[in-house]
Amino acid sequence: MTGCGTHGSAMSSPRTCGSGLVELMIAMTLALVLIGAAVAAFIKGRDTHGAAEAVAQLQETARYALGVIESDLRMSGYLGLHGQGALIANLNGPLIDASGDAVQLDGCEPLWTTHLDEPVGGWDQAEGRYGLAPGCAANGTWRTSTDGLVIRRASADRIPQTAAGLRAHARQVLIATSRGTGLVFVGDADGTVPPGYADSDLPSGTPLSETRRLLVHAYYISRSSSEGANFPALRRKRLVAGPAVQDEEIIPGIDDLQVQYGVDGDHDGSADRWLEASAVAGPAGRGRADLVARACPRARRGLERHDPPCVCESGRGTAAR
Repeated sequence: MTGCGTHGSAMSSPRTCGSGLVELMIAMTLALVLIGAAVAAFIKGRDTHGAAEAVAQLQETARYALGVIESDLRMSGYLGLHGQGALIANLNGPLIDASGDAVQLDGCEPLWTTHLDEPVGGWDQAEGRYGLAPGCAANGTWRTSTDGLVIRRASADRIPQTAAGLRAHARQVLIATSRGTGLVFVGDADGTVPPGYADSDLPSGTPLSETRRLLVHAYYISRSSSEGANFPALRRKRLVAGPAVQDEEIIPGIDDLQVQYGVDGDHDGSADRWLEASAVAGPAGRGRADLVARACPRARRGLERHDPPCVCESGRGTAAR
């Protein structure tokens, strides 16, 4: 009888049992194929995961930018006890303090704060120029293929109508309103309440006067950002204590902003037609209409791009009709 490890009798020389060279090569080839398939699956999974993360980051960037602009647009034209810019005593006039003395605004033209008959405005890329005054220069150079959006409104938080309440907002641009008038002024260290406005709050009921911070925001796209010289960002100019205009980066990665204005000439709550910024601001006397601003920020990273839904909110301003 012959068994593995022997040949013939028990005294015969032993022979090693196992696979031959051919069998070994086949096994190695199969192993390499399996390893290659596993590596390919891993690389594909890694690339898919990376692409999904990139898209998610783009979506998050675009949605954040949209949320910032949306919250501002929702309150455009809100001034306090009334929303009529025409009732502001120093409408389109110089910036003053509570006593009526002129105050210098650093970083932009003074009328930028009192132009409250246009709570929603901006500029169009087709004009080929940056839409703010030279004193309001863009930080990092304006991206010429994008629009700009300017929003003017009062803050949601109300300042106590007392000297103590106003002292906490010294050197800030404020807006005081009653039922029939309003005034844009700069608070002082004494908490002076402008003449003609209540200097105290009623114990209950609707206040006779109220004061809020005036917010003026100009959104635009810059060519550079905190991420790099050629990495665009959504930026905003805003009023700060001083009074002054400060330029701040909202979020990097936004490479486009397109704005259109829907004109509601019959005041039925829906836009009759959509216009670019250059066609909205008509000469004086051409009529007034409700405006609906449609803002679309877009995020891009490399070849990937995310366009979130546009946000449309209402304001009021002069429109060509």
